[in-house]
Amino acid sequence: MPEIIYFIDDKLGGVSSLNYNLIKNAPQGITQTVILIDEKESVMSRSGIDYPVKKQMLFKYSAIENLYCILKRLRKKLPAHEAALILNYGTEMAMLDYFPVRQTTYQLVHDHYNVKLAEKYGHIVDVFICHNRHVESDLQKLFPLRKKDIFYLPHGVNIPEKYRKSEKVSAAPLKLLFLGRMSQSKGVYDLPIIAEMLRSKNIDVEWTCIGSGPELENFKKKWNSEDKVLFISPSTYEEVIDIAASHDVFVLPTKFEGSPVSLLETMSVGLVPVITSLPGGIEEIVNKEIGFSLPIDDNMSFANAIIDLHFDRTKLNRLSENCRNKIISEFNVIDTSKKYFNLFLDFKLYKKVKVLKRQKTGSRLDYPFIPNLLTRIIRSIAH
Repeated sequence: MPEIIYFIDDKLGGVSSLNYNLIKNAPQGITQTVILIDEKESVMSRSGIDYPVKKQMLFKYSAIENLYCILKRLRKKLPAHEAALILNYGTEMAMLDYFPVRQTTYQLVHDHYNVKLAEKYGHIVDVFICHNRHVESDLQKLFPLRKKDIFYLPHGVNIPEKYRKSEKVSAAPLKLLFLGRMSQSKGVYDLPIIAEMLRSKNIDVEWTCIGSGPELENFKKKWNSEDKVLFISPSTYEEVIDIAASHDVFVLPTKFEGSPVSLLETMSVGLVPVITSLPGGIEEIVNKEIGFSLPIDDNMSFANAIIDLHFDRTKLNRLSENCRNKIISEFNVIDTSKKYFNLFLDFKLYKKVKVLKRQKTGSRLDYPFIPNLLTRIIRSIAH
């Protein structure tokens, strides 16, 4: 029985959601395994996902360890037989640059961070999979002789039964949703500023912020006491979707994105996006018949877009229906996942002979000849 092995960092966010959606929609007759990587000192919120796989292994490590020893221990998690390896982050790619494996490697190139990983570790990757044309173009420039190894496969989301119902023109407050990691890169500190602009024009709205992260507590303090804002941390994907379906507009003043899964998830329940225009998935998905794609750091444009929707509920309802219909027709995970698994299951066809570079990673304490215990002791003292 063919096996697909996923390396996934235990982080809350779109990468975890994307992999979960893939795994959940796998065809019958394959074995799926998840190696969940968790750095003890990471301040990132854990995903809390229980992946529907035959085997889920938790790989825990500490940042004070010798990195070479971490990679060696991670290598031992892999079986001796052939399979497809799904790569998402740098830890597993660094490991594959040190230790040969029998598996075929597929890098999911989510955004420009992953493009940088591809540039460094492309020699250990058999197949590159990107979710938007901008990243595809970047990869083709990096690897002009490997275009046959680069695939453009948009990812998809589930189509929920519950979704926003288009209503008659109403003066009721717009319900605005932020869904994402509570971090500066997601533009969370812009939201209270946008709220203040709306309040100054007497635009009555209600905010809901879903997510967690390193900036959550500080983010809460930035809001005015007059703002109607609710912070929620649902425990399941289903809860997130149910909450989203009761809102009107998805607001994401993000600073850095590839193809945000949250955009597709909120559009699937009919939320109109008011989002930063960034190269990649956002520019490809959001047009004037879908929502508002706005300049980075332009909070006034975000406020004006929300005001537009507040006064024009007919437009809001039309865009809402367009959003859900676009996801149904182009991003239904039942359809998109088939192309992924067709590629994964051809792993024997794409396997290549690799020359490992064993590039230096880490610091002066990260070398194969330095005992892990010594590295841990020195770093413990230093911190």
